[in-house]
Amino acid sequence: MVFQRIFAAFMVISFLQVSGQTQDSLINRVNNTNIPQSLQLSHIEIQEQYIDFRRLRDPLYRQQFEFGKALSQSFDSVASHFNYPLNLHLPYNLNDLSFYFSAIDWKAPHKIEYSYLLEGFESEWSPPGNHSQIAYWNLPAGNYTLKIKAIGETQIWSAPYSYTFRILAPWWWSYWAYTLYVLVLVITGIAIFRYRQERLKQKAEIRRLLEAYQTTDLPKTLHKKDVPKENSFLILVQTTLETHLSDENFGIAELCELLNISRAQLHRKLKKLTGLSTSHYIRSLRLEIAKELLETPDLNVSEVAFKVGFSSATYFSKVFKAQFGYSPREMR
Repeated sequence: MVFQRIFAAFMVISFLQVSGQTQDSLINRVNNTNIPQSLQLSHIEIQEQYIDFRRLRDPLYRQQFEFGKALSQSFDSVASHFNYPLNLHLPYNLNDLSFYFSAIDWKAPHKIEYSYLLEGFESEWSPPGNHSQIAYWNLPAGNYTLKIKAIGETQIWSAPYSYTFRILAPWWWSYWAYTLYVLVLVITGIAIFRYRQERLKQKAEIRRLLEAYQTTDLPKTLHKKDVPKENSFLILVQTTLETHLSDENFGIAELCELLNISRAQLHRKLKKLTGLSTSHYIRSLRLEIAKELLETPDLNVSEVAFKVGFSSATYFSKVFKAQFGYSPREMR
């Protein structure tokens, strides 16, 4: 008898537990049917233009948009039964996007509200609203995930819907562009370093030539000629020429080699500074020094000619007269 009572009590408890679980399940089913269903993107606009993404494979359709070709290469496929691309990777200049979406609430469709969040751009969900469109303008390069959720009459939020896309960085933000920037900086730094080294070398050469020049017995025309003090190049040229003045074989080629400069550069600089070509400048400088030497009675005309690099006294007299209008003997 006691056993029968215990068994009966056990069966009653089990029935009550099963009945409670069934009731909870029914309540959940009722609630779930009142939560907005089928939350989904319907289509996406790019640069404020409606796009039929399935037709982008058609060249004639692409021509309707100036960005049609670039857009057709920015996704893998299109979602079934909807008009939005999958695995979307947009160029940096196609960054104005509008998203359209919808959900179903059979009991009270007019009471559906939406909230959204664009991860990678926003940190908080938007306030609930009945608008089923989101627009983002001028999005920067980056990876984004759009999340949308809906709420209906039951005030129970649906599970969030997610859509991931990417906006590519412009080429000048790419790794190879940054590599190019670094290379340009390195090359510029090397060029500046070499220029400074060349300037230091040039200054050292000027000092060396000046020291050698002071030991010669030629008139110091360098100090008499009207040369701007800041024009170190012309000083260097004059000093180099006067140091090698007695060498008749010292010409333009030797001068260029000592100055570490091309013929064209030397000619261009001397023309700008003196108005003379390189050969005329060298000859003019030789004759100016010869004129000063002739003012002293210590040397005859032939000796002066040899001292300033002329191997022929006759030719020296000819060019001297052409330069000054009188011969060396007439000057004496």
